[in-house]
Amino acid sequence: MQENEEVEFDDCPICLAIISEKTITACAHMFCRGCIIKSLRRNNPSCPLCRQPLEETDIYSVVTKASSKIHSSSSFSKCSKAMELLKFLTASKEQDPTTKSVVFSQFKRFLILLEGTLKAAGFNVVRVDGSIPVKKRGKIIDEFGKPDGPTVLLASLKAVCEGVNLSAASRVYLMEPWWNPAVEEHAMDRVHRIGQTKEVKIIRMVARDTIECRVLKLQCNKKLLAWKAFGGRGTQEQREVTGADMLALMNL
Repeated sequence: MQENEEVEFDDCPICLAIISEKTITACAHMFCRGCIIKSLRRNNPSCPLCRQPLEETDIYSVVTKASSKIHSSSSFSKCSKAMELLKFLTASKEQDPTTKSVVFSQFKRFLILLEGTLKAAGFNVVRVDGSIPVKKRGKIIDEFGKPDGPTVLLASLKAVCEGVNLSAASRVYLMEPWWNPAVEEHAMDRVHRIGQTKEVKIIRMVARDTIECRVLKLQCNKKLLAWKAFGGRGTQEQREVTGADMLALMNL
């Protein structure tokens, strides 16, 4: 990625694309100007995120500096997760050059930085995120599915929806834990589809002693809660849902 290339990273929570005419509300949330104005005119005048009462006079334009640029720098290439991912991908490539991998992250900025780093390392990489038009996403995914196509797909789960088949890949990398375990399972299911002929390996990237460890703990609690609530197998005592469990369910 060239140093003089400007990149906008913020996604609009309404259209899920790059924010155009960035605006900030009185409750400190950012949207495309057109999206938030349409939202206020169609629905009750409130913020789509926090539901705080909101009027058009509570919307302010954000002036971005032309110097807000980013490129794949050597400092990012030394990022621990980027280094570990590069090691895994290199090992897979040495073992079988045709191995295809899907890398999931919830942060578009991270995916963009990874794209530059992996391309510099010689990998054939494509990226799919909310800033890419739906039709183009389909073409990118089709290209990735070809035997001679790219070997690494960097993807935001927002952009990889129901029905997408990524069975051409046999490696899945989750670059950070998602608070909802069902979201991770959804990501894995994109690769575990009819037509998958290889053993699929799932690799989770978790930074020790960070909030990511707390997210994993939350995932375990949510899975256990769902298991108890919907009749998981075990002893009678384990299957019973206590009052505390019900309260936890109601508070989710």
